[in-house]
Amino acid sequence: MRKLPIVLICVAVAAAGAWFGWNELVPGPPDSIAIVPSNDVALTPTARVRFNAQIRDVRGRLLSIHPVWTSEAVIDPEGMFSAPDRTGIYFVDAAVGTLKATAKVTVSPGTPKTVRVLPGSTTVKPRESVAFAATAFDEWGNSVPATPAWRVSFGTGSIDDQGIFVAGASGTSTVSAEIQGVVSSSAVTAQCVPPRTATVSGLSFTVVCSTSADIWMNGPGLDANNVAKTIDQAVGSVEAIFGRSLRHRLNVNVFGTQKSFVQGLQQLLNVQASPFEEGVFVPPAVVAIDWSAPDGPEAIARHEITHLFVDELAARRLPVPYWLHEGLATLSEFPVAEDAALVSRYCTASAARNDRLPALAEISSPQDWRRYVNEVGVVAYDVAAQVTAFMVSDAGGQTNLLDKMAGGLPVESAYEAASGHSFTSFVADLPDRARALADRYPGIAVTRRLFDGTVVYVAYGQPGDSRVTIDIRNSLYFGGGPGTTDYFGCLPAYLGATWPRGSYVVTVTGAMGRATATLVKY
Repeated sequence: MRKLPIVLICVAVAAAGAWFGWNELVPGPPDSIAIVPSNDVALTPTARVRFNAQIRDVRGRLLSIHPVWTSEAVIDPEGMFSAPDRTGIYFVDAAVGTLKATAKVTVSPGTPKTVRVLPGSTTVKPRESVAFAATAFDEWGNSVPATPAWRVSFGTGSIDDQGIFVAGASGTSTVSAEIQGVVSSSAVTAQCVPPRTATVSGLSFTVVCSTSADIWMNGPGLDANNVAKTIDQAVGSVEAIFGRSLRHRLNVNVFGTQKSFVQGLQQLLNVQASPFEEGVFVPPAVVAIDWSAPDGPEAIARHEITHLFVDELAARRLPVPYWLHEGLATLSEFPVAEDAALVSRYCTASAARNDRLPALAEISSPQDWRRYVNEVGVVAYDVAAQVTAFMVSDAGGQTNLLDKMAGGLPVESAYEAASGHSFTSFVADLPDRARALADRYPGIAVTRRLFDGTVVYVAYGQPGDSRVTIDIRNSLYFGGGPGTTDYFGCLPAYLGATWPRGSYVVTVTGAMGRATATLVKY
């Protein structure tokens, strides 16, 4: 009798346990929804990916419920997403009732199939630059971000990594861009345009196109062909000195007289002419020349174009001392200015003999240089050229020295890196090197200027700013008289244009003694 309640209680407990277990197996209503994959899905155009939705109840149990799939792109009821053929960011939504989840899809371009180069076929002036750009596209026409490899596949000219093309002298070139093995090209024709007339800042010009420059001529008596030929020769010569081509097509202003040159500097370039100035360089590529100046057009053009080279190679990175800037420019004149080369050598020798070589640190700034020129005269350029010639010789060439400066080294460190010698020793040795330029003191050095045949002589080695007596004679002619040496103790002079041809003996007598030389006028 006492067992029955126990059995009934067990049955009741079992029954209750069975009910509890059944209740745990029945999912509740949806409480959350998530999309898989969900984070930064990356596809190429027209690619496909299947999305799945994970729908859970409040206890985190998965529910077998199909969501409603939507997207601005194509997606089917089973969550199969088809990427559009246009790149961009797209979103996929899965919804169950009020629950919603979102996934982001980034459609990126495919591999390049075509490349477009702009501009298309174009015409430029010789040595003129043009900026090219290249864009790659996939098979659906989407732009593909890529860096092109540039080259000139035919003709002359050059192009850098940024697509800046500099035309050659003339003719048609092919510029090609390659992106991931796909190549496209554009044609560039270099040719001059006909002469024209123009009025700028109240000045009238004839504008001529040459191989290397746009030449603006102002004044009578200027022959366009001769001017263009001279400028092109000067550019080619300086390029040979530096072993590289100019990066710019020049804009050269040529004035027929010294008066128009001064006026042109003021009205056109807003530059005030300095004493002894025969040419001016205005960065990045403007040159002005007094075509009537004594030193001769090609020498002046070489001088100013060298300034441009120095500016391109080094001065954009750090200042180039003015004595070096002017020394390099004057040095470039020497192949066509025999008188300047003669004065440079022997007046520097005379300066050293008289202990009047300049301290380089004191003529480095534009203001100090101008002050120095005003004090000692135009021969300052020639002395700077000879000092620069020593430096260039030690450094293995102009370009080697300037390349070191373009790398960020000041002139002292650049010299040491290029030559293997200390700049301190260079400065200390300058007087001895300069005195060794002449065999005897006092003396007279002689040359003939090739471009016009003028006979030039330089008396040197006398005291600075001192009186001398000049005697020039042959059997038929006598000339000369008193003279005064310059600050350095030298005296450049010329045989008069009206003097008859023949041999002359020139004698210069001063405080340091007498020097004699023979001059021949052809």
